[in-house]
Amino acid sequence: MTEPTQFFRTLNGEPPNGGVPPGTAFYGSFASPPAAPAIPPPPYPMHHLTPQLDPRMFLPPQEAFLPPPPPPPPVQSPPYTQDFPYHVQLFTPPPPPPPPAPTPPQWSPPGASLLGQPAPNFGGVEYLYPRDNTVLHVIMDKYMTLDTTTRLPKWEPRLFPTGLTVGELIAQLGAPEGPKFGLMEVHEQGDGRWAAGQVILQGSEDAKKTLREVGWVETRGFSAKPVWLKIHEGE
Repeated sequence: MTEPTQFFRTLNGEPPNGGVPPGTAFYGSFASPPAAPAIPPPPYPMHHLTPQLDPRMFLPPQEAFLPPPPPPPPVQSPPYTQDFPYHVQLFTPPPPPPPPAPTPPQWSPPGASLLGQPAPNFGGVEYLYPRDNTVLHVIMDKYMTLDTTTRLPKWEPRLFPTGLTVGELIAQLGAPEGPKFGLMEVHEQGDGRWAAGQVILQGSEDAKKTLREVGWVETRGFSAKPVWLKIHEGE
């Protein structure tokens, strides 16, 4: 008679001997395999672990082969005309500077020039001409006589103010001092001949008169006959 099959289970619900039937040859220990070493817990909470990034994120950028953009539409230039409908001024030049103010003329007194000639300057002191002047022809030849007919005497035209006295004129021409020296007015007769005119000696009443008072005025030597004078020595 066949024995009925018996089933055995351990307390944990597993078959005994790992399910190996009894009497089966088995080489080895029936002891349980050694337990795996315990994994120590991490030193920090699990939620603080550094996230692992996908290595594909660190790959160099790859060139994308995209189709080229379409070309821009051609610029339609306006037709050329001689008169443009508009004018674009890129640079506006600055306005020209105003003209300089006119320089006022330098003021100069009337006596600073005479007949277009400036008055002389003596060491920074400018001479002023008198308003009224006359030209006298002074004979410089001491040995000139009225009956000279062979040569022209030496003479010089000189300008004198008509307000000058005859006595001052005698002294300025270099006549020797003394009552018998003065000036003689002579008149040209032609052919080297001269005629005696008025004689004014130093210290006389006529020597106190001005050139204008004795007739030697501004027009003499210009529109009127010139005045010829020579130093006279009386007796």
